[in-house]
Amino acid sequence: MADSDIQPLGPRDRQMYEAEYKHAAGLFKQASEEYAKSDNMFQKAEFQKVMDQAMNVMQETVRELVRQDLQKQNEKIASDYANFQNNPNNQSLQQLEKDLDKARKSV
Repeated sequence: MADSDIQPLGPRDRQMYEAEYKHAAGLFKQASEEYAKSDNMFQKAEFQKVMDQAMNVMQETVRELVRQDLQKQNEKIASDYANFQNNPNNQSLQQLEKDLDKARKSV
């Protein structure tokens, strides 16, 4: 599909995508909090799957919304998430949650 074939989103579609983004960001945040609390490696793996899926939904939704500001915030969240995966500590979790909250509030 060429760029000229892209139709702008109607108000209802935009609202649906924004609600989907907020929901995915909320799930991501909740899973990250539970991940941090858990000592069980199997639970942590499940929480990580939820975070991965939520991140995918957030990225797909941003592409549909075609919002540069949200795209930049999503890139920051992805970077924070990679940081958290490499070094799961309170500081990396707090930065991730801060950026998630910022993105949810901007939608």
